[in-house]
Amino acid sequence: MKEKKIRCETARNFSIAKVLEKFGHFPTRESEKEAWFLSPFRSENQASFKVSKIKNRWYDHGVGMGGNVIDLVVLITKGTVKEALDILSDTQLSFPFQQQPFLKESNEPKIKILNSKVISHLALR
Repeated sequence: MKEKKIRCETARNFSIAKVLEKFGHFPTRESEKEAWFLSPFRSENQASFKVSKIKNRWYDHGVGMGGNVIDLVVLITKGTVKEALDILSDTQLSFPFQQQPFLKESNEPKIKILNSKVISHLALR
């Protein structure tokens, strides 16, 4: 039976956070927009490896480099792009990335005025 091959365009949509979890790396803190991990490339005590959940990109602040999920798998495995695509085509790693919607527009004002006072300081008049 022929193995299913994936293309770079498809692989780039796989969730970086899910791929890191499959490699045994879990976030130390996360929010709706981003997740912070200990670097998978070197030893560190404070997380400096950021994954943008909105853009599906990573950046390692400790070494000043980043990229997409293919770049990450190539660096972790010290392999080639073809080998990274083979790893990502494995059915256990096939978690399609869902683009997070940008902040939802609401009809509520973004700033609420709770209190107002007359300006009394001479320099502010």
